[in-house]
Amino acid sequence: REIQKQIPDFNYFEAEFSKDPDQRDYLVSNEKIESLGWSPRVSLKDGIAELIKGFQMIKKHGFSNV
Repeated sequence: REIQKQIPDFNYFEAEFSKDPDQRDYLVSNEKIESLGWSPRVSLKDGIAELIKGFQMIKKHGFSNV
């Protein structure tokens, strides 16, 4: 949804093909590091904008490792 705010025609589809045998949970809490005074310097909105700009540069100049 946050990406769609900056790219309205962006569509995200998720399809379940099979169940991942590795069922570990990678959700983490920032509580401990934030209690030490850390906070992110870049907002989600600004981070998405930065990634969009980077992808546009790759597409424009034809650089890609894919």
